[in-house]
Amino acid sequence: MKYATQPNPKGRFLKPLVHFLVIVLLLVGWPNPAPGSGNPDQAALGGAPGITDSISVAGLGGEAITLDVRQADLRDVLSALAIKMGVSMVLVDEAAGPVTFEAQGITLAQAFELILQTQGLSYLREGNVIVIADPDTLHNDFFKQMILTRFNLLFVTADKVKPLIEELGIPLSSISVDTNPQVLWAQGTPQALHKLRELLQAVDRAENELSLQYRTLTTTQVSPVRLADLLGQAGLDVSQSVVLGNQLLIFDRTLHNRWGQVEDLARALDTLDARERTVFVYQLKNISAADAASRLAAFGFEDVATQTFNYPEISQEILVICPPHLQNQVRGALAGLDGTRQRIRVPVASTTGAHAHEAANARRHLLSELSGVPIGSFHISRNLSGDADNPHYVLWVEESPEKIKQIEALNKKIE
Repeated sequence: MKYATQPNPKGRFLKPLVHFLVIVLLLVGWPNPAPGSGNPDQAALGGAPGITDSISVAGLGGEAITLDVRQADLRDVLSALAIKMGVSMVLVDEAAGPVTFEAQGITLAQAFELILQTQGLSYLREGNVIVIADPDTLHNDFFKQMILTRFNLLFVTADKVKPLIEELGIPLSSISVDTNPQVLWAQGTPQALHKLRELLQAVDRAENELSLQYRTLTTTQVSPVRLADLLGQAGLDVSQSVVLGNQLLIFDRTLHNRWGQVEDLARALDTLDARERTVFVYQLKNISAADAASRLAAFGFEDVATQTFNYPEISQEILVICPPHLQNQVRGALAGLDGTRQRIRVPVASTTGAHAHEAANARRHLLSELSGVPIGSFHISRNLSGDADNPHYVLWVEESPEKIKQIEALNKKIE
């Protein structure tokens, strides 16, 4: 299947051109795909015994990158990624929201998949063309382009694995059992096939040859990945496990034999104190740190704390402490709060006396220099007293409400 470069009837063709003014993309030694290197769409699953002919995005990523995107249009983000991947992308759904995403030390392929996950999107790849849409659209309109993959099993049989896949709700379009009991065929998006691969890695072991029993740990305070890490630190090997939503599915029978102890330990570890924390400083452009802190609190983010620095009514930096999985949401909320508001006109100072006009003009220049608001936004009224010997002038400013509030705070410092 080939795609033309004109707009797709159900979406928009993303040419490798981008407005880099809205995206900060720092790449460390990214190599473009070498010509003649074979089909990058398919690669063996390294480290997954018995599973072959599966699909990875090895052709899309390799070395570590740093990516910082804030309130950028998804189309611009994907265009920037397309340039470095050496591919073309078709975005079927143009209703996706703005992207706020920051990561360090990950591959370009990982960044691509994580960004799509934050938007609830999936993708299919045909050669150097990637089609991006929500999973239902891919299932309904691009079914023929979904990847049909063969999985070779060593110990468990396909007829035992299939009911487990259906029970766990892995979103595959079709699952079929080959005449060979050790072969399973599945069709779906790369993300669904990746989750199936994780499941088969956990269950295709000699001890599961007769049964595929599993036990479930459900978390409420920490992520299942964090719980698995903490259990490992406590000496429990949970490598035979799969993460689905907020559940950790454990297939290791040795742990099943002492499941009461495992559950007790999991409950003790699933606490607020066990959460990891991310600390970052957010640079504001329009509102003060004090306003940002109070307005962010109204979002009701769980376990998110903020700290302001000196002069919070004037400063525009806020320190945020939050769980890692909430960082992008918090950044997105702050970016939304820090938007440009409609300009209004408000008086900020008044002067009287023989040199009132000169005093108002001097204050006008000083407030402009301190606030960064252009001098042209400040205005001096006519003489309001009507008395030339005892004039009265008002200094007023036309700006956003947030900027005016900062100017008023500065004016109080002057007085």
